[in-house]
Amino acid sequence: MCQSNIKDIRIDQVKGVGPKTVQKFIQLGIETVEDLFFHIPFRYEDLQEREITSLLDQEKVVLRGTVVSPPLVTFYGNKKSRLWFKMAVDEYNIISVVFFNQHYLKNSIVLGESVAVYGKWQANRQELLAMKLLGKQSSQDFSPIYRTIQGLKQGQIQKIIRQAFVDYGSLIEEDLPDYVNGYFDLLPLNQALYAMHFPANDQEYQYAKHKLKVREAFIYQWQLQGMKHDQETQKGYQIHYDLDQLRQAIQAIPFELTNSQKKAVNAICYDFLQVYPMQRLLQGDVGSGKTLVAFLAMIATVSAGFQACLMAPTEILAIQHQVAFNRYFEAVGLHAELLTSQMDPTQKSQVISGLKTGRIRLVIGTHALFQAGVSYKDLAFVVIDEQHRFGVGQRQALSEKAAGDFKANNLQMTATPIPRSLAQTLYANLNVTSLEELPSGRQPIETKLLEEGQMDQVFESIQDQVEKGHQVYYVLPMIQSSDAMTDVENVENVALTLKQRFPNYRMGLLHGQLSKEAQLFSMDQFKKGELDILVATSMVEVGVDVPNATLMVIQSAERFGLAQLHQLRGRVGRSNLPSYCLLVAQIKTEQAKKRLQMMTESQDGFALSKEDLKIRGMGDILGRNQSGLPEFQLIHPIEDQELLVNTYKMVAYLQSHLENLSSMEQQRLNTLLTRTKMEY
Repeated sequence: MCQSNIKDIRIDQVKGVGPKTVQKFIQLGIETVEDLFFHIPFRYEDLQEREITSLLDQEKVVLRGTVVSPPLVTFYGNKKSRLWFKMAVDEYNIISVVFFNQHYLKNSIVLGESVAVYGKWQANRQELLAMKLLGKQSSQDFSPIYRTIQGLKQGQIQKIIRQAFVDYGSLIEEDLPDYVNGYFDLLPLNQALYAMHFPANDQEYQYAKHKLKVREAFIYQWQLQGMKHDQETQKGYQIHYDLDQLRQAIQAIPFELTNSQKKAVNAICYDFLQVYPMQRLLQGDVGSGKTLVAFLAMIATVSAGFQACLMAPTEILAIQHQVAFNRYFEAVGLHAELLTSQMDPTQKSQVISGLKTGRIRLVIGTHALFQAGVSYKDLAFVVIDEQHRFGVGQRQALSEKAAGDFKANNLQMTATPIPRSLAQTLYANLNVTSLEELPSGRQPIETKLLEEGQMDQVFESIQDQVEKGHQVYYVLPMIQSSDAMTDVENVENVALTLKQRFPNYRMGLLHGQLSKEAQLFSMDQFKKGELDILVATSMVEVGVDVPNATLMVIQSAERFGLAQLHQLRGRVGRSNLPSYCLLVAQIKTEQAKKRLQMMTESQDGFALSKEDLKIRGMGDILGRNQSGLPEFQLIHPIEDQELLVNTYKMVAYLQSHLENLSSMEQQRLNTLLTRTKMEY
């Protein structure tokens, strides 16, 4: 481990780091030498010299050759410059080399001398568009590229990190147990860190990366499994549910539960009988019936005399859940109340009062459920729908509404499923249940990929569905822009185009800049069949249920991940009516086309999520800093699945055999885990 003084050594104690540079590093979250050592490059420039005959057009390469013409500088525009010379790379090939706005390099380029230049190869012009002059001798094969900010150059970061290793590298000590290092055949930490910044070759880099990946996975698993152990020592409500009342509720449902749903209800009911609080993740594909499982678990809780609540990420979804619950179960004497921030104040006050006295046993709501003024008499079960849409602190705040020293039983749900084996590893503090069946009667959604020049097909499909009496979603991406009106203009422009094309169709808008009341009104109109087309941003992706909607058009589909596209597609096909999804995209590469083509070939959310993980990683799919998972620095959840499983097993073994670690190793471990505390 890095000794405590390493963590306390400020970066201004590294030679060459002045006050202005310190402030720039602080903006990057780097304040100490230890922070500097762990500021790992996110990629490397390959500086290995290449033969010209092996090059591809636009490839970034290093070429070495002899300068065969004097360097010529010309100035143009506003202080812009062009530096040009010719270089013989072998006895047959002389190429042009061009630097833009680096005229000061002229004196370093000497006729007749050998130089190495890094740049982009322009094959048709036999020219290297140069980026960096490496000099007479290229000292390394790889150049690290760091996350940075304006005013802090890559070369400056490299120089400072190299100096930090000179000044303080000898103070880096190992922080993993010897058993772990031996089992995985790992480099010492000081060697691994240095090689991550300045690898001599690819093999050294791979060894170093393996060490830091194992370290990252080990820390993650140790803390997660420790958390699970702590959870099992907490006091939870034992829910001795009334089986007859639960069966009565199941009989009130107008269709048969799937086998997966039955198994999920049984698993939750088993958890209810334990003395420690349940911590379970329920994942399943779009339309697999997760919410109904949660409803039945809430009914089981109430049958034992306790309160239960369900928290949804949006008011639209909360209202939909409440309506669905009451539609299914009011016939057997069960009623769920609603609590949201936008409610009528008098009605809201009555609900809050009823929760406090225990008069209200079932409640469905939004963030309002965990606000300071809301208390419960005996809250024993909490359901969090679309759990990645809530921050970690928000999820905890609701669970802590249980009375006294007790912790509420907790069920988290997600419609962005990941492979079960991976879920069990990444969510090691939770028990994982997967719904792997869809209710009978659901038809596959026919999905087509269209380019933007094929809009006539889109309009024909819209007309076909509306003329049949069905409804259409037309979805656009939420644009990341400092101008909040961009989304509004985007939606309104498309709506105007559609209105001009279909003047007699009833059309509504749904986007984030509308008031809550306007959003609810548009959604309510659509659900009641009072709109033919709903033009919306992707805020409709979660849980909205309109059985008469049979066509989903997604414009700029290339801007969405596969998991999100699948979520959006799942807004149609919610009845026995044939349903369709049109992906309209600007397809610029074969890879982009292949990715979107998967949507036309697969209806399996697990498979699509796995592919999305390969391409984009966990944070992009589940929501950065909200997924309940760390944003791994080096680990890729799919590529490194075997590593995650092995460290999971390793940690489970060591936590049950701590006596096998020496006192020094235990001290190392405690220091490491204290300093690298992760939030979940």
